[in-house]
Amino acid sequence: MNRNFGKWMSAALAGALLTGVLTGCQSQQKPAADDVTYEAANIARDKTLIKVDGEPVSAEIYCFWLEQSVANQQQQYNLLDDASWEEEIEGKSAADYVKEDALTIAKYYRVLANKAAEYGLTVTDEQKAEMEDQFTQLTATLEEQGMTLDMIMRAQGISEAGFRTVMEQQYLAENLYDRLSEEGGPLMPTDEEMDAFLEEQGLYQVKHILLSTRKENEDGTYTAYSAEEEAQVKAEADALVAELRAADDPEALFDEKMKERSDDGRDQNGDLYAPDGYLAFPGQMVSEFETASLALKVGEISEPVKTEFGYHIILRQDADNEESRSYFPNYKMNQLSEQWMDEAKVETDQAYDTIDPKSFHEKQQAISDQVRAQAEAAAQAQSSASPAPEGSDTPETSQAPAPSSQP
Repeated sequence: MNRNFGKWMSAALAGALLTGVLTGCQSQQKPAADDVTYEAANIARDKTLIKVDGEPVSAEIYCFWLEQSVANQQQQYNLLDDASWEEEIEGKSAADYVKEDALTIAKYYRVLANKAAEYGLTVTDEQKAEMEDQFTQLTATLEEQGMTLDMIMRAQGISEAGFRTVMEQQYLAENLYDRLSEEGGPLMPTDEEMDAFLEEQGLYQVKHILLSTRKENEDGTYTAYSAEEEAQVKAEADALVAELRAADDPEALFDEKMKERSDDGRDQNGDLYAPDGYLAFPGQMVSEFETASLALKVGEISEPVKTEFGYHIILRQDADNEESRSYFPNYKMNQLSEQWMDEAKVETDQAYDTIDPKSFHEKQQAISDQVRAQAEAAAQAQSSASPAPEGSDTPETSQAPAPSSQP
């Protein structure tokens, strides 16, 4: 399951209520009077649609992620007309793709919530307070637009309780990550794990002294040095390499010369942007620089390497450092998540099989449009009842939020 689920973990999820439009599904369960999930596609919002290792996922939670998947595809210019629902995405119809994608996401957050429970983790009081602040701020923002929380929830196709569940699952995922990242936890790498990680990712660390062979013009373009000028730079680079290799402490002298002479990027004070060097991944640097860097052993200094920028003198460093280790927890968490996902048992209710992504998306869109029209009418009425102050422009009519593709 090669997927970065982190993109769904938005810290400002409540803000999606201002811009998103969600959906519903189907059921025989008797719905609540305000059940927009049932209204959109005939499944009661609190019906257990999916079980993950025996733990429930309700219809409205699944449908939340389903519409997010639809909206994400629309941002990629898919699902923009009737015919596109039958077009292929990764070897399946677009309709089947978003349906399965939503199941995977709902499963993912249920798996992490289950795992958090195993560690005795819950949503903290601080997180609960943060969530309440988000709802308070959201309510105030909506009131300024002539809308209510109930209206926007209806447009989203989810209840406030359901949306709180989504937010709580994201907090639990964050708390689980933090717990596993503690000293000695599985997200903290051993030396052997770091070696494997660096090799798999192709990460390498280097410093370089750049002797430029071009000059910047006033318009931001560059003019290459003449052959004679370039030869002078090459001679300087050769002499510098010889001096570095003959030094008692080549790395210390390298730092000294780099700070003094390198034409690499500098700030307004003249200090190098990257005095500690670069942690690079394959393809990040120009090919000549990358090839020369990877040919070096740790601590070794290169011959002058010519690129379009000039001559580089490169010092290979150990890539097992604080920066590279900061990337390991996400890498390891993805591995563990994949393992947990593979091991999880998923059961779906019969109602899941009846879901037609295109149908419920269209119906929920109609509900959203209805809410939008109500908001526009309310804003227009408010504008008409409250004349603009003398000398001011007539205020524009507030509009309901536009659809968004991601939480």
